[in-house]
Amino acid sequence: MAETKTYYHTTAKGSRIFVEECGSGPLMVLMHGLGGTTNYFQPLISHFSSRYTMLRFDFPGSGFSTFKSPPSIPQFVEDLTSILNSRAKKESPILVGHSLGSIVAMHYASRNPEVAALVLIGPGRSASHISAAVEAMTGLAAKARQGIEGIRDSTIANNVAPTSNDLVRTVVRQMVSSQDPEGYAATCEVLCSASHVDPDYSAIECPTVLIAGDQDKISPLSRSHELKGLIEAGVGKKTVRVEVVHSGHQQVLEDTAGVVKAMESVLAL
Repeated sequence: MAETKTYYHTTAKGSRIFVEECGSGPLMVLMHGLGGTTNYFQPLISHFSSRYTMLRFDFPGSGFSTFKSPPSIPQFVEDLTSILNSRAKKESPILVGHSLGSIVAMHYASRNPEVAALVLIGPGRSASHISAAVEAMTGLAAKARQGIEGIRDSTIANNVAPTSNDLVRTVVRQMVSSQDPEGYAATCEVLCSASHVDPDYSAIECPTVLIAGDQDKISPLSRSHELKGLIEAGVGKKTVRVEVVHSGHQQVLEDTAGVVKAMESVLAL
């Protein structure tokens, strides 16, 4: 197992971001979803750390990271930029994002053509224009502020497929339980905020794979196909593929082998 270095990165706006880094080779940045932490990507470390420098971090308000200014999708993209700019040399990163993390990855890639590849797992989109989605997310935020334990079991039920094993449910329970109630609530509000708008998908130039769970209720397969079309609509030839794995919305935990195979399909390009 690759030795892991942990440290904190402080942004100009005062967010203190927990970072884990291991491995060697081209840079791969991994970004978790709502209620997640760096632990979400642990199953991928043994597969890729011998070939890639794997950098994962907790978004401000999640896991071990904190924030001072109100979070937003634009701010999360700035945070990613700040982490990358703090590194000793300019690199062309592979961006791996789950759910919320995929949103940040697509925003960054649409503005930075040097991104080497995108891996979008259970990808998300703006829903700020959908009143039912806004109501659901603001309700979840209010419930989280009353105590994380009040949303823990419902999160597992909505995110994990019935066919998955209890170890997956245990890991998800641990990640959700570790969340600060205000941080979790603020992240819910970020996802339905008016400041969360879709990026220019057609500006994404790098090879991209969208990984959908066949039992995912949060990000169904239809969304991955929709995003594939939007990314392909840009000028220039690009490789965009959709791969389906056997999972709910916790694809990396539920079908690690399937996710690895899907990732390899784009990393080989």
